[in-house]
Amino acid sequence: MNTPNFDPNTALESFRDALAPALRAQQEGLKAADRFAHYQYALAGDYLEWTLAHAKAVFSAKSPTELSAKQVELSTQLSDKLKARMQELTGLANDAQATMNQLFSDATAKVAEISKKKAA
Repeated sequence: MNTPNFDPNTALESFRDALAPALRAQQEGLKAADRFAHYQYALAGDYLEWTLAHAKAVFSAKSPTELSAKQVELSTQLSDKLKARMQELTGLANDAQATMNQLFSDATAKVAEISKKKAA
């Protein structure tokens, strides 16, 4: 009888190769989620600073005109910060999209390579 020998190392290697793209995608997804969480934390900090500055302005203003001018200044500063944050968010989204495109390209190339080896 001709029975092939079972090689556990070969089986483990094939499982590792098959699951490697999914593992890498999961790792990259967690990195993107971490960057997004840091982004949200920074955005919340911007709003907190803005709120505290408004409260400080209310208590330190000597006239309604002074208060109004300070509120306009604070709102302009917040607007500038939010513009910068939106550019940062766009960069995060572009990085995540580029990484996922690269992962799919790598996985597709690997499948094509394995298919060619099996066909030969």
